[in-house]
Amino acid sequence: MPGADKEIDMTNKKLRFLILALIALASFNIESTGVLAQSTGATDPSFEKLAKDLYPKAKKEGSLVVYTIWDIEHIRSILAAYNKRFPDIKTSYWQGTRSEIIARTLTEFQGDQKSTDVILSEGAPVVLRAAGAIEPYNTVQAGALLLHDPTLPTVSLQIMALSYNTKKLKAEELPQSWEDVINPKYKAMVALDDPLRAGPLSGLLAGTKEYWKDDARWAKYIRGLKALNVTVHKSTSAMFRLLVAGEYSIAMPSLLHDVVEEKEKGSPVDYVRSAAPIISAQQLGIYGKAPHINGAKLFAEWMIAPEGQMAVAAVGREVSRKGMKSKASVESAWGSKVKPIPLINSAYSEDPRKWLDANVKPLWEN
Repeated sequence: MPGADKEIDMTNKKLRFLILALIALASFNIESTGVLAQSTGATDPSFEKLAKDLYPKAKKEGSLVVYTIWDIEHIRSILAAYNKRFPDIKTSYWQGTRSEIIARTLTEFQGDQKSTDVILSEGAPVVLRAAGAIEPYNTVQAGALLLHDPTLPTVSLQIMALSYNTKKLKAEELPQSWEDVINPKYKAMVALDDPLRAGPLSGLLAGTKEYWKDDARWAKYIRGLKALNVTVHKSTSAMFRLLVAGEYSIAMPSLLHDVVEEKEKGSPVDYVRSAAPIISAQQLGIYGKAPHINGAKLFAEWMIAPEGQMAVAAVGREVSRKGMKSKASVESAWGSKVKPIPLINSAYSEDPRKWLDANVKPLWEN
């Protein structure tokens, strides 16, 4: 019947239309959910508010120059993440050692050169600040940081751990604290960083002196380390490789991210959970003659914001923000209840050599 066929055809068209409408609606809901998830992701309102003000100004400046000691692949990855968020800022970097960065920056500052915007290096910003070459900057996200300096934003942490070779020592044979390492039973078993080279062990000693506030205890500790009668090493990384190879039972100290990385590879290393982490700030300094001051401030704040901290964690570095877990963070390694020992010693930070000559060298060499 023609009328019936026409009615069936109209019904089929309505049904197809309804199905297509439902598919479109479902696609819209999925897409909207994705956008909502992105917009409600981890962020910091204080950063987002400031970024709205700084980004237009930074866009007009056009560029950002970073001097850094960080590994090339690390700084490239971080700048790529920054440019993804802020695509209209051209970024570049120069990598050098701590001493090279200090020397170059001071020379340029004294020569009134507007050469760089940001100094990202262990220790260098503090030295440059003492010389007047750093523009003080207090982040709006100060309350979110594990360690805070009102003039130098803390963008990452250096976390020291007491590591050991799991094939050389059983659980019951381990030192239970940093001080336990000076027990005579560990003679000839410890890979020891040179305490006079301004490396990690030097920082550890500077931190414990302030933290313990007990000069007799601290002096006993240094003499105990000397009494272990072991070779001291000029490179923490090379020293750690010897631990992994089984040439030593304990490394004093190691960097947590090195230990975590080797554990993931299946190497026979671990760290002593009962020895509290010793943490020091990895700071970002804004150069006193920065040609792109708004870009420098925006980069500093972004590095501290959750988005920037995720970029820091992605390259295996320790985050400085509270409540953020990365594979090499304090919370992930020790739990939320641990009380880290902070390296807060202004005299050491501003002139490590001078401080070591006055405080550690007399005890170590006599």
